[in-house]
Amino acid sequence: MVLISSPEFPQQAEQRAMSESSIAQKWQRAVDEAFSVRYNVPLRSIPDRLDFTAQAYYRGIAGVLDEWIAPLFSVRNSLAHGQWVVAFNETREAVNNDRTKKLKDLSLWRLRLLKNMLGHLERLIFDLVVTRYAFERDFDAHWSGLDAARRRIENGNSADWEQLLRRRYHRGRWHHETNITRKRT
Repeated sequence: MVLISSPEFPQQAEQRAMSESSIAQKWQRAVDEAFSVRYNVPLRSIPDRLDFTAQAYYRGIAGVLDEWIAPLFSVRNSLAHGQWVVAFNETREAVNNDRTKKLKDLSLWRLRLLKNMLGHLERLIFDLVVTRYAFERDFDAHWSGLDAARRRIENGNSADWEQLLRRRYHRGRWHHETNITRKRT
């Protein structure tokens, strides 16, 4: 919302993005609008009339929105509606097995990586909308970070991270107890 409300984003484009029905569609519309403005291509011709490199940028961002961000919004909506164990379809008349599986796969580790991935995507879209040169200049760096988070999620081993948290906790308790003992003597 901050990006599409910025002065660099055309007001009509903001209105079109806000008229979309879901948050995932709003993000996709904002990306379409930003590419249209940045590369001076009519909105209806996005991505087909973009040059090869711009199409690659577009398809990469659109792929992340489709494969990762839209499902994340869907799971977030289930949680927000109290569907913590079993997710229902949009009309709440039947169980949505796919979304229920995604709810069961959630962990703090996964959420942190998704937040990291979303941060990289946000910086990409910020550069696309607001900056003159940074989008093309910094795309590879942002994409590398986004892709690293995506690979960590796909490899899906949170056991090492959980073990690291346990070691930190025990080390912190040891330091705390050691410092209390020193203060008493």
